[in-house]
Amino acid sequence: MVVKKEKSESGLNVFLEKDGKQLGFTFGGNGDLYWLIKTKNHDEDKTFVITKENYGIYDLFEQLFEDIKNINIFELDEDDLPYYIETELEKLEYLEELKQRNESEKIKYRELGYANYHELFDEKTKTITWYSDETAHEVANILKIRKEDDRFIIEFSIQPHLDGYDEDFHKSYYIPIRFRNSGSSYSPFNIVFMRMYNAMKEVDDINDIGHQIHIEEYIYAEELKLTRKKH
Repeated sequence: MVVKKEKSESGLNVFLEKDGKQLGFTFGGNGDLYWLIKTKNHDEDKTFVITKENYGIYDLFEQLFEDIKNINIFELDEDDLPYYIETELEKLEYLEELKQRNESEKIKYRELGYANYHELFDEKTKTITWYSDETAHEVANILKIRKEDDRFIIEFSIQPHLDGYDEDFHKSYYIPIRFRNSGSSYSPFNIVFMRMYNAMKEVDDINDIGHQIHIEEYIYAEELKLTRKKH
């Protein structure tokens, strides 16, 4: 898989290229995040597969998946505590209070279904589903991220147009998905996707994301070699 970065007027765009397909992550001038898929052939399926052989990218999808599954929306940097925290005991009490508050927030999403959480994440099928924020739910483009063993399958699809609705932009070889940073029907889970995008664009070297060496990647590669030798 090839990883490319391109600067634009609105920000940095990241593109993954594999098997003649391109999976893109772009930041629009409207302040929103976009995912998109492009294929060379009009009738080619709009799926993109991420495996552990590209561990840097796989790790980002793993984190995204776990954050949505476990409703880890906001991150706390323990080095960035409020000014009134002075002692170790105050720090521990503050972190425990924050933990309890976060747990009560998770109940809203998991048990009460706030922010369309039951549509967003299906634990049985291990699938994230995001209807594009571009237009109405009934005609919006659809993104699915499904975890299968040691790979993630990213699938884009469109819905039939209905009279009376604005059309979501797409072509037979190109499907975009919009993540509104204001007014999303899945808010505040858009934060998780933005966090992933920021992790991608902050990598200094264009090849760092796709080629960074990680101990788990090394172990996986060695196991793969042994498996191939046996066959």
